[in-house]
Amino acid sequence: MPEPDYWSIDKANDPTFVPVVNDSPRTLTESQISEFNERGFINGLRLLNEREASEHRERFNRLLAKFQRKQRDSYDINGYQTRVDFIWDLATHPRLLDHIEDLIGPNIVLWASHYFCKLPQDQRVVPFHQDASYWPLRPFKAVTAWLAVDPVTLDMGPMCFLPGSHLEGRLAWQRRSDNVVLELETRNYAQLGEPSPILLDAGEFSIHTDLLVHGSGLNQTQRRRCGLTLRYIPAEVRLSDDRYRKNWTKHAIICRGADESGFWQHNPRPTSLAID
Repeated sequence: MPEPDYWSIDKANDPTFVPVVNDSPRTLTESQISEFNERGFINGLRLLNEREASEHRERFNRLLAKFQRKQRDSYDINGYQTRVDFIWDLATHPRLLDHIEDLIGPNIVLWASHYFCKLPQDQRVVPFHQDASYWPLRPFKAVTAWLAVDPVTLDMGPMCFLPGSHLEGRLAWQRRSDNVVLELETRNYAQLGEPSPILLDAGEFSIHTDLLVHGSGLNQTQRRRCGLTLRYIPAEVRLSDDRYRKNWTKHAIICRGADESGFWQHNPRPTSLAID
């Protein structure tokens, strides 16, 4: 069978950014929502205090060690939100969901998570890309919270956003295979403006839209740079092709509100650690 075309644009859907309209935000300010609409992201938000961030880092350290004992890559902790209790807890954290609700509404589904863990002197890069290039989700209303596990400095290969690039709609991409973590790269991304590096303390997070072009360079330090991505959508989002439904909904969590249609299944909090 040919490779499924996750990246096709449905003719019935407009591949453009849907601005947030919220006249009464409860957590974010009106200025922050305007920033999200205009720049495609919000930065420097706080989720965990110093003690909580340290506890999360220790839990992640133990999880990473389990993967490494199995000869698994540091980027392989992908989609474990329904199998690891503390990832489930972070995905459903009320303070985080308060921020997300102001952007996508009260019926919140987390459909994916991924630790992006750059080890010391990691020479791999994440090419500049749009998340929407990888996801068959329509309309384009997905947002990602990027939570810093470790402090992120400029020499560690921080995630960099191209502010305002989300307003260009769905952009053409090309494949890369040279020492990269992800293979899709937005064509001519350098013409979209100067990158804005996202520098965070442990426990802080940013939020960005799925159409925002972003990427990260190599880690030039002897320190690890790890962040947890949590991927959220409003419950009315669907898949561009029903063939993908089983794989793309099976690890979903209905974090807040409801999905009365039953399209997105809900996975309860795991009671034991399950890694393959």
